[in-house]
Amino acid sequence: MKAINGGIDKKLFEELLKINRSTNFHQLIGVHVAELGKGYAVTKMEIEEKHLNPFGIAHGGVLFSLMDITMGMAARTVGKQVVTLEMNINYVSPANLVDKVKTIGKIVHAGNKTTVAVCEAYTEEGRLLAVARETFFNM
Repeated sequence: MKAINGGIDKKLFEELLKINRSTNFHQLIGVHVAELGKGYAVTKMEIEEKHLNPFGIAHGGVLFSLMDITMGMAARTVGKQVVTLEMNINYVSPANLVDKVKTIGKIVHAGNKTTVAVCEAYTEEGRLLAVARETFFNM
């Protein structure tokens, strides 16, 4: 999957793609960066057998992790190096085997000490899976 540069510095764009490709956990769960722009990030992944819980749907931690990664990437597009202080998520609908999930994370506040982001996760068909909000500490 080729990522789209939505208008950020080319060097930063390439650096963020490299970070995603070289982060073992991102590769373990199968996160792909689809688009990066100033203050936002879009990621995608396909739900596989390894992501399922005992009920046969995607484990909540998979979507939580995907959305955390997406919001963290969005923070990096505005020059913030961040770690999570707090995150909450509301699950709306289950993700099923072979669902293609798209997450869209946006920065809503980029302060000196903290950054706040929001994120939504959808299936390829447009079904809302989850919404989340995250507060980061700026390193």
